Amino acid sequence: MKSTQKGNNSSAELEKKLAQREAELAVINSVQKGLASKMAMQEIYNLVGGKIRELFDAQVVMIATFLHEEKKEQFHFFYEDGELHYPSPRVYNKTRQQLIDTKELICINENAEKAASVVPGTKPPKSMAFFPLITGKDVTGYISLQNLDRENAFSTSDVQLLGTITSSISIALENARLFNETEQRNAELAVINSVQEGLVAEMGLQEIYELVGNKIRDLFDAQVAGIATFDHENKTENFQYLFENGERFFPEPRRFDKLRQRLINTRKMIWINENAAEAFRTITGEAPKPIPGTRFPKSVVYVPLVISDSVRGYVTLQNLDREHAFSESDVRLLSTLANSMSVALENARLFSETEQRNAELAVINSVQEGLVREMNMDAIYSLVGNRICEVLKTQTMLIRTFDHDSELETWEYAVENGERLYMDPRPFIWANRYLIKTKEPLLINENYLETAQKYGGKGVSKGQPPKSAIFVPMIVSDHVMGSISLQNVEREHAFTDSDVRLLTTLTNSMSVALENARLFNETTRLLAETEHRATEMQTVNHISRAMVSQLEFDALIKLVGEQMKETFQADIVYIALFDRKTDTISFPFEYGDKNEPRKFGNGFTERIITSNKPLLINKDIEEIRAQLKAKPIGRVTSSFLGVPIQTGNIPNGVISVQSTEEENRFDENDLRLLSTIAANVSVAMQNAEAYRKLSSALDELKSTQEQLVQQEKLASLGQLTAGIAHEIKNPLNFVNNFSEVSLEMVDEAREEVLSQKSKVKSEQSPLEGSAEAERRRGVLSPFEGGSERSEQGDDAISAKDEASSLILEILDDIEANLRKIHEHGSRANGIVQSMLMHSRGGSGEIEPIDLNAIVKEYTNLSFHGMRANKEPINVDIVLQLDETIGKVPLIPEDFSRVILNLCNNAFDAMRDKQGSVHKTQGSGDYKPKLTVRTQTRNGTVIIEVEDNGPGIPDDFKDKILQPFFTTKKGTQGTGLGLSITHDIVKAHGGELNVDSEPGRTTFIIKIKK
Repeated sequence: MKSTQKGNNSSAELEKKLAQREAELAVINSVQKGLASKMAMQEIYNLVGGKIRELFDAQVVMIATFLHEEKKEQFHFFYEDGELHYPSPRVYNKTRQQLIDTKELICINENAEKAASVVPGTKPPKSMAFFPLITGKDVTGYISLQNLDRENAFSTSDVQLLGTITSSISIALENARLFNETEQRNAELAVINSVQEGLVAEMGLQEIYELVGNKIRDLFDAQVAGIATFDHENKTENFQYLFENGERFFPEPRRFDKLRQRLINTRKMIWINENAAEAFRTITGEAPKPIPGTRFPKSVVYVPLVISDSVRGYVTLQNLDREHAFSESDVRLLSTLANSMSVALENARLFSETEQRNAELAVINSVQEGLVREMNMDAIYSLVGNRICEVLKTQTMLIRTFDHDSELETWEYAVENGERLYMDPRPFIWANRYLIKTKEPLLINENYLETAQKYGGKGVSKGQPPKSAIFVPMIVSDHVMGSISLQNVEREHAFTDSDVRLLTTLTNSMSVALENARLFNETTRLLAETEHRATEMQTVNHISRAMVSQLEFDALIKLVGEQMKETFQADIVYIALFDRKTDTISFPFEYGDKNEPRKFGNGFTERIITSNKPLLINKDIEEIRAQLKAKPIGRVTSSFLGVPIQTGNIPNGVISVQSTEEENRFDENDLRLLSTIAANVSVAMQNAEAYRKLSSALDELKSTQEQLVQQEKLASLGQLTAGIAHEIKNPLNFVNNFSEVSLEMVDEAREEVLSQKSKVKSEQSPLEGSAEAERRRGVLSPFEGGSERSEQGDDAISAKDEASSLILEILDDIEANLRKIHEHGSRANGIVQSMLMHSRGGSGEIEPIDLNAIVKEYTNLSFHGMRANKEPINVDIVLQLDETIGKVPLIPEDFSRVILNLCNNAFDAMRDKQGSVHKTQGSGDYKPKLTVRTQTRNGTVIIEVEDNGPGIPDDFKDKILQPFFTTKKGTQGTGLGLSITHDIVKAHGGELNVDSEPGRTTFIIKIKK
């Protein structure tokens, strides 16, 4: 029995050992299988951990390794309650330290939570066992089983089995680790070798980035692989390589975010295996923003590229679909690759920069050689353009210069596919406006047309639209003087950042060379311009000296016109003046064409005056005239130059020179010269106008002085006239008074004669006859009888009647004479009264008076005065008065004297002529006629006094208005009448002229109304 029982126990023990050995072999085989299939180390850990979960009743299975230098444990497999966890490395506790120190397994079946160090996110165990992984003499890690629900969960056989498995797989895991490290090292060397191959093959730096990026994509299970470099000066990252889901992306450079800044500051990698969005938010403090066109990752690793303590960029792996996509070994491999690759990439960068520098120096040397040989700007542009095309192998190359005032760009050099392009100056394109604003290069590697349209451009100037382009500003003294651009019309991403840097360096170097050439050309141009200016100044000085010597306006205009003819040798020359009051343009000087004064219209002259700007047209003059809607006036011309004449800033005329045969006859120098001359003409015209005003003021002053003298004369004459009038008035009063008294006495005498005559008739009886009547009167005695007495009495009565009748006739004659005396005395009294009124002079101030009324009144007064003269004549008076004249400002008492004097003078002349005709021809046919006219013309009142007398001899015409000159004989005239009249007219600001010929004399008065 015992032997049978013992045999059974031995059999069971053997079966148990066999099962343990099978389990051990299964785990070891899984490790070997992973190695054979070249699994990643993390996959092997996952395989071993899965096998252990199948063998043991444990809610928690852990596989960890120790980082002895850091005293941390790193979890490679952590399974709890059906879920994998990915704890971060952590400092190990006393239990792990005991495991390292004793190299013995640790099994805690009771109160395990007191000894446990709970991983965040898991529960504390109630039973746990730790089995050391020993390689040589070192504990490299452990495998742990834990139960969360019950104590004493692990039996002795479980412990023995896991201990045996752990002892067996320690070497297998170490071999797998070493194998993976060897694979990683091979991969690292493959990357480094690929970089070195790129250097040997003289690849461009971008090609090396492409090669390295592709190698990394092959090594790692990552949907996103990227390489970026940092521009620390501009604080931007430049994406050299970026792949996502098999598609290549080319993002624009963008500013550092806080995550990149953390890479730079700490120089440590960033490894995020879960909750990536929250991790990014924690680092940056804001919601994460993926690169446009990509998705945000769930797992990500950023490894800095460090050269001499400076972070030059980073390498990144990202998984978009799952967390914990990258293991510790992946991170270590990527870090090792990054560290090794940094040096290789830096060498490649330096090599590339050296190549670029060599190319740059070659171009600069070519430019310098060109400068030595040639200072012509066009030749230099061509030399530089051709050299850049050779170095950068571009399809399209443009060198532009900018005119910032007119906002035009000039194509100094343009080539597309080997063909030279030419274009007139045109407005700035959108890219050049961007360069002027930012002073920074512009790289466009995709969506060129969309980018151009975004900035308001069309995307193509001439030829095919590009798919890739570089624009680099040409800067001199912080001023963008132009740009250089490269374009590729066949493919996107044709240019790299290194191309931009090279072209920028070349452009900066070339800008200085071109500026030197430009300054040389500018100096040459300025010397030529200085010589031309000197010639211009000689011409201007010559004309100015001539104008200074001429102050008379008309002569000045003629002088200027003649100088323009001589200076410009033009077919047509004119000077036009604009009168704003009348809105007319006159042409005081013309040569080669005839222009009548005209209303302001829409010709070239009017355009210049309206715009107050010069007008230069050298070709297509009719087309430009149509564009300006200017009316053709005068001869057809081929070239036109006109500049405004200004007073202050106000245009008041135009000087123009024209060619009828030759286009492009005038240039900017002619424009400048004519403008300078016009400015001098304006000053000379102002001087002439000032001289005219001064002369006018002097004339007015003289006139005023003469008026004052004349007024004094008139005042003295008035006083004399008043005295004479008073002296004449006294005897006139006696004449008038005694004539009136004599008339009364004649009336009384007539009444007495008539009374006596009546008495005589009443005393003679009808029966007695005349004798009885006589007797009654005592003439005959009653006793005298007979017929004798009767006859005597009748004779006496008849004699008395005759005597009475005679007396009455005499009285009638006396009465008639007295009435004539009274009539002419009264008329003489009226004349004296007028003289007194005139001598009193009224107010002596100018006042508006009815001119026609005063002319009519004093013409009649003069006529009646002539008729009262001892030698009256019959004169036909004709008044032709303009009724529209109205009131005219005059001194009434003075101007009335003018009319009297002129009419009196006319009457005297006609009287003399009538006397001469009567002596020679008898009664003759001469009929004296006086015509007085008034009219207004251009604001001037004209009074004409015309007689048909003998006329004034030519010898007397210049003397007729002089004081004391008279044509009258003896004491008939004093020679003061016309002189005083002339002075009165001048005192009114007018003029008195004489127009005389045999048989007619006209005195003409002109006074401003």
